[in-house]
Amino acid sequence: MPVRGEVLGNRVLVREDYGPLVERGFGEKKKEGLVLSLYEAAYLLERGKLEVLKEGEPLDFHAFLRHAEEVDKNFLVKYTVFRDIRDRGYVIKTGFKFGTHFRVYPRGKKPGEAHTQYVVQVITEEDVLEPNDLSRMVRVATGIRTKLVLAFVDSENDVVYYKVERISL
Repeated sequence: MPVRGEVLGNRVLVREDYGPLVERGFGEKKKEGLVLSLYEAAYLLERGKLEVLKEGEPLDFHAFLRHAEEVDKNFLVKYTVFRDIRDRGYVIKTGFKFGTHFRVYPRGKKPGEAHTQYVVQVITEEDVLEPNDLSRMVRVATGIRTKLVLAFVDSENDVVYYKVERISL
């Protein structure tokens, strides 16, 4: 039976029965309950593990995606990367505080058990990546002792990953 969550802008709040989600690395525990990112909520909703309500009305997966795209017009392309990385067995969280789209923990670990292994920046075929932007992303990743991954999403929603790092000669 899926747990129930409520949309609160750019988050989903689960007030009860969220223990199994926490064990699998989802959400952030707060005093009011478990706070899920929109990516986590979409992933759980798509898999039938979460029921999402907005203003008391249940949302199906497509309605939820429409809401998420109102919050972030690039939600779907980022969600494609989120889902792919999560399906590969990693715990993935938003990376806003690191200046990237996502942060990824070592396979089998979650926040509090290990340090972030990768920071991930999502890029589409239409995006222009300036050398200064790339340099900044590598510097930030190096500064927090992690590796930068560029996740390129093509027009068919296939994802190709590139690890970018500084080398010393």
